[in-house]
Amino acid sequence: MGLKYLEHVKSVALFVLIMLSLALTFTIWTFTPSLEEIETPSQVDMAIGDNRTADEVVRPVKVLYHFEDEVTGTFSQTNIEMMLETIQRWEISDVQLFEEEAGTDVLKQYLQEPGRTVLYYPGAVPFPVFDVIMDITDNNLPESTFNRVVIDWGTEANPDSVMYFINTGSGRIYEAQVSDSELIEFRGDYVQQAEEYDRYVTDPNIGRLPVYVPEDPIEQTSFDYLLDETSASTFADAIMDNPAAEFAGDLQSEEFTDDSGAIMRELNGQKSINYVQPKAETSDPAIPSDLVYNSINFVNEHGGWTDQYVYFGMKSVNQQISYQLFFEGAPVFSNTTAVSLDVEWGIDDSIEQAFRYSRPTYLLDSVVETRTIEMASGEAVLEAVSRLDIDLETIEAVMIGYELTRSEDEQLIELITFQPAWYYKANGKWTRLSDESVGGVRLGLE
Repeated sequence: MGLKYLEHVKSVALFVLIMLSLALTFTIWTFTPSLEEIETPSQVDMAIGDNRTADEVVRPVKVLYHFEDEVTGTFSQTNIEMMLETIQRWEISDVQLFEEEAGTDVLKQYLQEPGRTVLYYPGAVPFPVFDVIMDITDNNLPESTFNRVVIDWGTEANPDSVMYFINTGSGRIYEAQVSDSELIEFRGDYVQQAEEYDRYVTDPNIGRLPVYVPEDPIEQTSFDYLLDETSASTFADAIMDNPAAEFAGDLQSEEFTDDSGAIMRELNGQKSINYVQPKAETSDPAIPSDLVYNSINFVNEHGGWTDQYVYFGMKSVNQQISYQLFFEGAPVFSNTTAVSLDVEWGIDDSIEQAFRYSRPTYLLDSVVETRTIEMASGEAVLEAVSRLDIDLETIEAVMIGYELTRSEDEQLIELITFQPAWYYKANGKWTRLSDESVGGVRLGLE
């Protein structure tokens, strides 16, 4: 009896051990380690700067508020950002073509009527891109573009619940609906606050459409910055396929080629690179929204957003798009140094890709010194503009920008200065107004 019982216990124990062994084997076979948190080294190595979304680079650079007896405005990115965050929560609906080709007088009326807020975009914005940034409920949006958004808040007793999207070049105007409650909230949160903003003035003789500037002198800051720089070879590794380097004809800079036939040249004097993929050249025009998405995605692929760049304009017929360096809420210009990120799109063997890409290689590192500068008043600036020896109707904009200059001292070559100055745009080109023409500048030290 005892022996049989012992045999039975041994059999049960053996069975349990076999089952445990099978269970452990199955667990080992089916175990999958969690790799979610691990990034591949190439992703980390190739990112030169940041990734950006459309709403971070497609933005208005100025907002004006038209009251019964005055116009106020701001180009402060903080103020504009707060307002945009509110508008992004609106439900915009029923986008409809309102005017096919509005004439100058009609456009002036839309852009100057009291009870309106006007958002100024430096480049034409395609509706599908705006839809990604804002909440438009319509399903089939047109591929049309606009460069002004007008919010019609009417009067407190009778708020107009409409927005207008205007292309000042073609005269095309679209109308869209927003709710009364959103407009009433907008009046309370932003219109009342805007009464305290700087007053803006215009001269009816300047520009086909009104060109507004701050009436009183504004204090701006001049900055000296140390530069950091990304090597051309890092850009080549990020953009090209197994690049090979050799010295360019000037023996001062490098040139990179790869198996696909792409060429990338370092332009030392301008602190930039220029990339070309000759096979991707095309004469087909671009769909505007695709051009925005494709260029942003292309720059995102190598984390190429190093400082603040803002969408500044496109020539969709040539597949060209430009993102301008901005500093302290104002565009940066320079005669010597690259200040824009330019992409020309193309296609090769049915694959859409960058045909040409030029951009700065530097990024801002740290502030060395700042100086406070009192800018000339808007009235003095408009007077200076009115004396220019050009057709005043061709003037599209007048605004404060920053001139970027580099130190000529060989030992301080990595030091750059951002100097605020007045600029005007005529026939698509930006030009600095001389300090003498606007009455000089007054300096202070911080």
